[in-house]
Amino acid sequence: MSVDINKNEYEFVSSAIDKILSDPIENIELTDGIPPLSDVSDSNKVFKGKLSILFVDMRKSSELTDELKSKKMVKIYRSFIRLIIQAIRYSGGYSRQFAGDGIMGVFQDSIDNDINKLSSQKAIKAGRYITTLIDYCLNPLLKKHIKGINIGCGIGICTGPIMIAKAGMRGKEADESCENELGIVWVGSTTNNASRYCSLAYGGEIFIDADTFNEFEIDDSKWVEVSRVKGTRTYKGYIATDYYLELDESIQVDHVKAILATDSKNSFVKDIFDQMTKEAVTLIDEIAKKSAEGAIKLDELKKREEQIKVKEAINLQNETKLNQFQSQLNAKQSSVNSIDAKNKRDEYELNFKIFSIVHCKKNLQVEMGKDFWEKHLKLLIELGSRIDKNETIVKAEICYALVDIYQNLNMNTEAYFALCIQAEYNSWILDTTVENIVRKTGCHSQIKGVIERRLLKPLTAETRDYLVKCIDKLKLMGY
Repeated sequence: MSVDINKNEYEFVSSAIDKILSDPIENIELTDGIPPLSDVSDSNKVFKGKLSILFVDMRKSSELTDELKSKKMVKIYRSFIRLIIQAIRYSGGYSRQFAGDGIMGVFQDSIDNDINKLSSQKAIKAGRYITTLIDYCLNPLLKKHIKGINIGCGIGICTGPIMIAKAGMRGKEADESCENELGIVWVGSTTNNASRYCSLAYGGEIFIDADTFNEFEIDDSKWVEVSRVKGTRTYKGYIATDYYLELDESIQVDHVKAILATDSKNSFVKDIFDQMTKEAVTLIDEIAKKSAEGAIKLDELKKREEQIKVKEAINLQNETKLNQFQSQLNAKQSSVNSIDAKNKRDEYELNFKIFSIVHCKKNLQVEMGKDFWEKHLKLLIELGSRIDKNETIVKAEICYALVDIYQNLNMNTEAYFALCIQAEYNSWILDTTVENIVRKTGCHSQIKGVIERRLLKPLTAETRDYLVKCIDKLKLMGY
């Protein structure tokens, strides 16, 4: 079985995050403003092309069990960013624009080892890579290092045309204290929409637009078509939830899924600050109140826990009995269904034999009469429908008998159409019969067309010989 994330890749990101979470935070005072970006050339050159843009940002974590300190926030933020960059890079993309708790990934079509790799395929893999490592790497390590904290993220992906340009302002050459403030701008609705799709995705969701979905053969079973509203606009697309990549079988770790709020508008960092502010105001009063109520509620909770355990044991016994009864019922139903199916097949076979045993027995066929054969043909078709045989299949199975019966009853038109079925489905057909019925009805085009089409298909030598003789006979007749 092929894996999408091998052990080396997993251990690479795991060890990096583990180190981030283990090492202490060194406080560095920023005294000269934000550090400068790498010096890049400033020009008016614009690049234009089709790209896939991925936006990801952190979602609100589950309820905090203790006050989240600033240093813990730094560890979580650094770990999250480290994971995202690896996921984007290892999926063939580039990380751009770090904004708050969000990151933008950029993906471009490429040809690797003579294989065409679409930007949308890379972006979706990156989204799945992120979702997988959040629940199978970051959250388990957060559980180990920072109790009570786990996170999720929303991912938005859009594909389309984008213009790329360098923008900003150079510093003064004579004044080294003025930094070069330059950056890359990504112009186009594709980038804006990817950001909005990200904001509309709940934790664990990858929200993609129709262009991304339709660009290649995607696994439809993993995606649900949705519409979501932001402001006055409705955004339509497809969402996959908890769409993980396959991990190396040697990776043994239980995934930890974050319990998230469904409001995707608030970023994780903002919610943490809001929570800290609220707790700072009410902390003293809450501690006093909870201390007074704690002793009383503790005994109540213990009693309630025992009652729940007793009820769970009773429910488990009842569920076991119910499952046993359901299994017995299913077995009996299966037996009944099997018998019913056999009876239907037997009833069909019995009526089928009525047609097969009278083949080439003209006197018996004529004695039974037209009404008898029409009635029993209708009955056989009805019985066939009960065992998944349509009318064409039923007539194909008895076509040789129908041709014989209709001829002997002077029902030449019916004999002609039955003969067409025999020519299309049966393993044999007599040229003398074809000649006889064609002369009586004057019809020839349908039977000739059926035979000619069938001769284009793979056939046994015997069947092909029958059909060739029929064609030759029709040609001798002038058709």
